Amino acid sequence: MSDGFRVGPADWRRLSSGQLAALVDSHRRYLAGDETGERADLAFVDIGELDLTGIDLRGARMVGARIAYGRLGQARLAGADLYGADLRMARLSGADLTGADLRGACLRGADLADARLADVDLREGELAGRPRNAERAASSAAAELTRATMHRAVFARARMEGIVGLQSDFTDADLRGANLSRADLRNAVLAGAVMTGADLTECNLAGSTLRHCDLGEVVLSGANFKGADLLGAMVDPPAYDAPELAQTNLARIDEALLRRLPEILAAHVAWTTSAGREGARADLTGAVLSGLDLGGNDLSASVMTRAVLRGSDLGGARLAMADLSFADLRRVRLDRADMRGTNMFRASLAGADLSGADLSPLEIGSGGGRLVPARIERARLDGAVLCGANLRGAKLVGASLSGADLRGADLTGASLRQASLAGALLEGASFDGADLREAVGLA
Repeated sequence: MSDGFRVGPADWRRLSSGQLAALVDSHRRYLAGDETGERADLAFVDIGELDLTGIDLRGARMVGARIAYGRLGQARLAGADLYGADLRMARLSGADLTGADLRGACLRGADLADARLADVDLREGELAGRPRNAERAASSAAAELTRATMHRAVFARARMEGIVGLQSDFTDADLRGANLSRADLRNAVLAGAVMTGADLTECNLAGSTLRHCDLGEVVLSGANFKGADLLGAMVDPPAYDAPELAQTNLARIDEALLRRLPEILAAHVAWTTSAGREGARADLTGAVLSGLDLGGNDLSASVMTRAVLRGSDLGGARLAMADLSFADLRRVRLDRADMRGTNMFRASLAGADLSGADLSPLEIGSGGGRLVPARIERARLDGAVLCGANLRGAKLVGASLSGADLRGADLTGASLRQASLAGALLEGASFDGADLREAVGLA
């Protein structure tokens, strides 16, 4: 803890690359439990000009350190004390900052793509004894992430109350359980971010982009969504009545569409059976169809981009070549469904049942025609049941399959590059010829 400390000197001191190397070596011995080692103390040190790529300073004391424009890619800084540190424009892509103390730190314009910041503390900090030549005159300031880039960064359970993140980019970031109460995120980009269970009490999200963001179980009390874009965002049923979301473009139930649905489905069957000469292709883009029984229906080649089908029954349905990109398919029944060549790019299938589903390529044209694989890239299948599913040749690049049940699934030739399989059940699953480069959770 850094509260109430008082340190000097009056100005930041600089280290040479040799001095830093000696300090890091001593810190390595300290981490290994060697009595000859010593915890690294970089309080009020200016090391922004040194190459810190991949450096191991876990648990180091870096209070008020000046690392602006620093090169910290893949750095190991878990548990480090970076209270009040200056990390403006720093390159921290892929860095591990798990559990770090970043209270009052300045990360304006920093690159945090793919960084791990679970359980970090980014609240306001009061720094006593700041050097007299510090750019920020105030001794107390909220952590700042203005215009920072945080693509796919992990902020799970992070303490982010009151942070300033104007025009920050959290695309595809993991903010599950994060506390963002009173945060200023005006005009921020949170497209595709997972914010399940986050606290957004009095958070200012005016003008922000939350397209396809997972807002399940979030606390919305007093949050400002004025002018925010929530196209395709996923919320729980009570959120539809929340006053905070009343004036947004969040998809809502269309009673007239629901009354016409049997007619739409019948016209679609006529369209598919007549090769397009009769009826009409079903276009349910953005439709809210939660909790419906659609099991066994023929929805082949239908368009359901951004459709909300949460909790619906599509067991045994024909969905070959259907477009379900960005759809909300959480807890949907898709067991035994024909999903050959289906497009589920960035769809959310958390907790869905796809046991026995056919997600193999669909042959277009007879006699060795073109094969169209199922497209499931960047989809979320956390906790989904895929036991016995046919996923031969499926494109699962960047998909999240954490905790999924893949027992007996056929993933022969599937592309699982950068996919997450942490905690997945894999007994009897076939990965012959699969692309597993950069996939995690298989060890």
